[in-house]
Amino acid sequence: MPRLSRSFTLSAALTAALLSTALVAPAHAQSASDAGVLKVALWGDEFYSKDPEEKANWIDQTVASMNDHDLDFTIFAGDTKSGSSECTDQAIGADVQAIFNRLDMPTLYALGDNEWVDCHRTNNGSYDPVERLSYLRKTFFDAAKSQGSNPIDVERQGAPGEAYSENSRFERNNVMFVALNVPGSNNNLVATDKQCTKKSDRTQADCDAATTEYEARNPKNVEWLKESFAKARENNDAGILIDIQADIFFPFELSDGGYEDDFLPTLDDKNGFTDFYKTLVEETHNFDGQVLLVHGDSHYFKVDKPMLQPDGRSTANFTRVEVFGSSDNSWVEMTVDPKSDGVFSFQPVVLKQ
Repeated sequence: MPRLSRSFTLSAALTAALLSTALVAPAHAQSASDAGVLKVALWGDEFYSKDPEEKANWIDQTVASMNDHDLDFTIFAGDTKSGSSECTDQAIGADVQAIFNRLDMPTLYALGDNEWVDCHRTNNGSYDPVERLSYLRKTFFDAAKSQGSNPIDVERQGAPGEAYSENSRFERNNVMFVALNVPGSNNNLVATDKQCTKKSDRTQADCDAATTEYEARNPKNVEWLKESFAKARENNDAGILIDIQADIFFPFELSDGGYEDDFLPTLDDKNGFTDFYKTLVEETHNFDGQVLLVHGDSHYFKVDKPMLQPDGRSTANFTRVEVFGSSDNSWVEMTVDPKSDGVFSFQPVVLKQ
């Protein structure tokens, strides 16, 4: 039986907990056809089934659902295949392009670990992650255009198809949309022997090469993040969306002291997300508009405010959305209204059999 799309609204209690950014659009919100309001899909980490027929059915359903919602564009938070499947050109290239091209609207794509960082794993085919990254850059980012058959213009950090061309951005309706190559598996920083050899036949030289790649890309990510905030401030933007793949807060429970006592102490030189997160905190505190971090990685839908102040209060203008994923092909419909206080509001679109 085909799966049917059903949207639901979370409880009023959870909505209130989200402070300045609501989980569902308020009753007085403008429709998507009104000037200045955008409808955007948030998704990623999708279609992990090993059964080709089941995977095809999930893709069909998700594409049909998004095309039925009159969206302006989609934000894809990385991971175009499962972490236990091979990183062939077909799997991380042509198959993914075919999905994006079936959508009626363009897609902003942030790379995930499953399509390059983790390709060294034996069950992924023991590929060289740096080579896979180069392939992805030439395949998806060889023009100043988004993904999809109806692309939009985007700005790229690097020359098209070359290093850092995957870092991209565009502005629409007084809101900045930014994609960064910040993937899971510690952002490709190999800081321990376990990270080097787990599920892998890598040599120390291979792991050193991975770390060298991280050490070159990490400052470029920080630079792109800072530049994007600077442009948003210069344009007096109402909000900025940051699209990455990694769940930089995993595996910590951030409530009841977990943010300060457990999470913050991990932000050291062995954590591949330290520089990104510290920069994000600084830039958020110096931005008057709303900041939205969209990511995947942990396959558990949530909307929360995980950036805390020293006194334990939430950072009022920062919100995080983690998209659905793995065997759950649901997605999140986001309304972007630059005239509203929260700018970004969300309604999950749950796809059920």
